[in-house]
Amino acid sequence: MKKLLKNKQALVTALIENAVSVILLIFVIFMIFTKRSFSTWDNIVNIINESSIYGIAACAMTIVIISGEFDLSASSVFGWSTVLFVLTINAFGIVAAFFITIACGALFGAFNGILVAKVRMPAFVVTLGTMIAIKGLAYVVTNAQPVNTTNETLKAIGDISVAGISIIPMVYLAMLVLFIWFLKHTRFGRNIYATGGNYEVARLSGINVAFSKFIVFTILGAAAALAGIMYGVRIKAGWAPYGQDLSLYCIAATIIGGTSLLGGTGGVHKTIIGILVLAVLFNALTLLGVSGSMQKFIRGLVLITVIMLDSIVARRQKE
Repeated sequence: MKKLLKNKQALVTALIENAVSVILLIFVIFMIFTKRSFSTWDNIVNIINESSIYGIAACAMTIVIISGEFDLSASSVFGWSTVLFVLTINAFGIVAAFFITIACGALFGAFNGILVAKVRMPAFVVTLGTMIAIKGLAYVVTNAQPVNTTNETLKAIGDISVAGISIIPMVYLAMLVLFIWFLKHTRFGRNIYATGGNYEVARLSGINVAFSKFIVFTILGAAAALAGIMYGVRIKAGWAPYGQDLSLYCIAATIIGGTSLLGGTGGVHKTIIGILVLAVLFNALTLLGVSGSMQKFIRGLVLITVIMLDSIVARRQKE
C-alpha cells in the first residue's frame, strides 16, 4: 500500500513538473493543424535563429541558478553590450569590439559576484541595482538613441548561413556543448552543484563556495555580452532597451527545463527544452496575430506559473 502511494505521489510530482511543457505541446499540435505557415521550414528556421540568441544567456543563467542564485542584471548587460559592440566596432574594428564587449560583460558579472559571494549581499538586491545602473549607463552613452554600424565584415558574418540557419545557432550550439561539458565533466562544475545543493555542507567539505559563486556570475556576464554581440551581428545596431526581458525569459526557460530555483539540481541540456518551448509559444502567438503588449502579459503569466509549479514540486519532495 505504501509503495502504491509512493508511486502515485511520484506520478503526480512528475505531472506537475512537466505541466507547462505538456500544455505547450498540445498548443503546438493545435498550431500545426490550424496554421499552415507554422510548420514551414522558413518558420522553423526563424524559431531556431530567434531562440539561439537568448539561449546563449540561458545556458549561463542555468549555472547561476544551479549554484542557488539568480541574476536580474543580465538583461541590461545584453542591452549595454549591443551598444558597446557597435560603438567599438565603428572605432576599432570587429576583433577588438568582440573582446572589449566580452571583457566588459565579464567585469559586470564579476562585480555582481564579489558583492554576492564576498560581501554576502542578497543577489536580488545586487542584481536589481546593477540592472538599473547598467541600463542607465547605456542611455547616457547613446543619448537614449539607437546606434548603428555599416561595418562590411560584420555584414559578411551576419550573411553566413546554412540552409537558412545563420551563424548565431552555430555559436549557441558551441556554447551548449561547452557548458554541458563544464558542468558534467569538471570538478568545478560538480562544486557548483554542491554549493547550490547545500551551501554550508559544501563549505565544510572544503569547497571554496565563495569563489564558485563569483565565477558563475562572471560567466553569466560574459555570456550575456556574447548574446548581445550576436544580436548586434543580426541587426547591426545597439540600443539600451534591447533584451529587457532576457533575465526573466532565461529564468523561465531554466525552470521549464527542470532546474529548480532552490539550486543543486538541473542542467544546461534541460534548459534547451525550456528555450524551445518559449520560442515556439511566442512564435505561434505572433502568427496568431497576438499583439506585443498581450505577449508580454502572457510571458508574465508563464513565469508566474513555472515558479509556482517549481515551488509545489520542491514542497512535495520535502514531504
